[in-house]
Amino acid sequence: MPNTLEKVSEIVLEEAPELTVTIGPDLRFSQDLGIDSLTFVDILVKVEKVFDVEFSDSELASMQSIQDILDLVEQKTV
Repeated sequence: MPNTLEKVSEIVLEEAPELTVTIGPDLRFSQDLGIDSLTFVDILVKVEKVFDVEFSDSELASMQSIQDILDLVEQKTV
């Protein structure tokens, strides 16, 4: 999972370069990182491409933190 966290962190920082925090699994996109919905969608699209996974609408609706993405990527790549 550290590899996955590193890749997701890189994606988040590419899409939101203004962030100056270390990306950790417990951070929430909107509340902790201040990421707007458009940037959030860009992050998710890139995660889907990098990990070759596809998220359903219900999965997207429930994603709020970095850990949520890590858990879904892990489920879909096993």
